[in-house]
Amino acid sequence: MGLFSSILKSFAPNRRLKKKRRRKGAKRTGSGFRPSDGGGTTILIADMHGSGGADISDRLSTMIGNEAALSVLRINSAIRLNPRVGLVERLLLAADEGGKLMTDEKANILVWGEMEELGTVARVRFLVDPKLAGEQGAVFGLGDTLDLPVPIPQGSGDLVRAVAVAAALPIYGGSRGDLLGRLGTHLKGAEAVMEDLPEDFHPEHKASMYTDLGVAFATAYKFGDKKAGANATKMFETAAALTAPDKTPLEWARTQMHWAAFSETDAKLCKDVAALEAVARRYKTVGETLGRDGHSSDWALANLRRGQVLYRLATQVPAKTAEHLKAAAAAFEEALTVYDRGLTPMRWAEVTNHLGVAQMALGSFAGGNAMLQEAITTFRKVKEVYKRDTSPLLWAQTSNNLGAACVALAKRTKEDYLLDEAAVNFKGAMEVFRRLPRQKKRATMIANNLNRVERMLAADAA
Repeated sequence: MGLFSSILKSFAPNRRLKKKRRRKGAKRTGSGFRPSDGGGTTILIADMHGSGGADISDRLSTMIGNEAALSVLRINSAIRLNPRVGLVERLLLAADEGGKLMTDEKANILVWGEMEELGTVARVRFLVDPKLAGEQGAVFGLGDTLDLPVPIPQGSGDLVRAVAVAAALPIYGGSRGDLLGRLGTHLKGAEAVMEDLPEDFHPEHKASMYTDLGVAFATAYKFGDKKAGANATKMFETAAALTAPDKTPLEWARTQMHWAAFSETDAKLCKDVAALEAVARRYKTVGETLGRDGHSSDWALANLRRGQVLYRLATQVPAKTAEHLKAAAAAFEEALTVYDRGLTPMRWAEVTNHLGVAQMALGSFAGGNAMLQEAITTFRKVKEVYKRDTSPLLWAQTSNNLGAACVALAKRTKEDYLLDEAAVNFKGAMEVFRRLPRQKKRATMIANNLNRVERMLAADAA
């Protein structure tokens, strides 16, 4: 933690410069500048770092600002990737600075990036407020980019808006149905852009555009547009044909991971076990192809995603429950050999929480008290990172998990202190879920569990 803190301190801009940051306009929505809450979703657009970057960001601001459902705020401040550290640390430092910018400007999504190849390529990145990304799920990760040729081709607005709306949809504060309709409108125009790309535009950059368009179609599919599924597959197939693990390993892996995530969504919606098993194999292939030594972060992410799929398979294939749970736990443990609590605390907590869930399921299934105790210890560690005031939903989810593990072990050991701990955690989780939108059912379920624990305690006291 000390090393990361020192790196962060050396990278962070001088706070006196913060006063010089200027907004380049009021919130922008529709086709002009005017106040709007954009469904409670504000996109902050910073300068692209590099020659001509400010002009590109002005274009992006106009393009995204023409989507009336979103508010756009433009600032003339750039985030610079630190070349003195590795790629993962570089992106983490940039995400930290971006998070501070969003906090200062009360924004939900940051559009930033850098100019490359002598200013002929703009690598555009979408960063969701970490608090919302952790709670609602982010469509794009830190390593995702939308690579645009410069000058940006005419008619690219629909493509840029489609990607921006897809990034906003999971965290949108207004009607998701309305925004889903807007996404569909932009997607119709976005495909035409791909037909007019410059002939000399590098295949890797083209692949990034097809992958991001695939993600946008996959997001539409996930939120209810069933016709978008075929187009998502088409985009991923096209992107995959433009990449190769030996020549463009990171872009190849990015396409494969997003394609697998879409296939996972489809398999879950269709309740297709065979398809879900195929997804697990795809994640395994990505991890094995990249290897831990050359691309440790992507290798770890592949293990994390594979572990999640294996856990789901454990609930759907009774004959292989123990086998899948053990494999899932092993995959999470592999990922934790890369994710460091000091360097990547939120990702470490996410993976550790998944490990705790697998341990709890194993303990309950196989009747192992020791494994249940491990799960309790694991969840307690996660709560040291997830805080109620900064990550309320994640804190509440972990509290609920911890409460469930305590109850499971208490039923075997008859230890009242475990029931006391369960009651405290259930109560805290219930209070948080009651205050959050779209969480009434979960709050009611936890309230019922709390009532059962209180009855158990009363019975023991009688």
